[in-house]
Amino acid sequence: MSKKNSYLALFFKSIPIGLANTLPGVSGGTLALVLNIYETLINAIKDIKVKKLFVIGLGAAAGVLFGSAVITDLYQNQPLLVNYFLFGLVITSAHSTYKKIGHLSFLKLLVMLFAFAFALFFAREIQFGFLNAEGLMLFFIAGFFGSVAMILPGISGGTLLILMGVYHPVLKAINNLDFAILIVFGAGVAAGLLVFAWLFSYLLQKHQKEIMVVLTGLILGSSAAVFPARFNIVGLAAFAAGAVIIIILEIIGQNT
Repeated sequence: MSKKNSYLALFFKSIPIGLANTLPGVSGGTLALVLNIYETLINAIKDIKVKKLFVIGLGAAAGVLFGSAVITDLYQNQPLLVNYFLFGLVITSAHSTYKKIGHLSFLKLLVMLFAFAFALFFAREIQFGFLNAEGLMLFFIAGFFGSVAMILPGISGGTLLILMGVYHPVLKAINNLDFAILIVFGAGVAAGLLVFAWLFSYLLQKHQKEIMVVLTGLILGSSAAVFPARFNIVGLAAFAAGAVIIIILEIIGQNT
């Protein structure tokens, strides 16, 4: 693949990552793994590779704009069907990390269950009590910690922003192009990405299989945030659609 085509592929793969970060229960980091660009993303941030970061950022921004303008409205009008769809996305995406675990020992299963319980706790969407900041500082802090979800599979950016009480204000700022909030929030995200990318890069290099065990638990546990409230026949079709999309994205990731 030529360099130009590789950047084009990177751009299109980054769109679902940005889209995921606008949706509660879905992790941008998980989709980066599914699309096989997770290490590319981490290394680009860690080593500050400007061209790759620009391409990834452009694709992610397109995904965020689409998500804030379309998906969130759909969530308000058809929350049950959207939850079925997202549940299919999240559950199926756990396959991307599970297949990298290797032999599933009792210890690995135990660690996975702990990670599952941890993500399940966060999926309950309990407001963080320690965020006493107000005004623009709140958006910087939310951006800093929210950046974890962009590079850590299994932790939903949308859910984290809900926990910090800034989910709807950030989406409103995107739709209204409130540059003051967007710049401060973006600065927090950039600072967080630089800090956490180094940490996750080190952990992946030294303890990849163990990290994949934890991530599988986190992804499965985070599915509770979008677990459908009741049984619905049409919802099953939406669930299947979500699962099929992840399978297709995984195939694309393996072949490009």
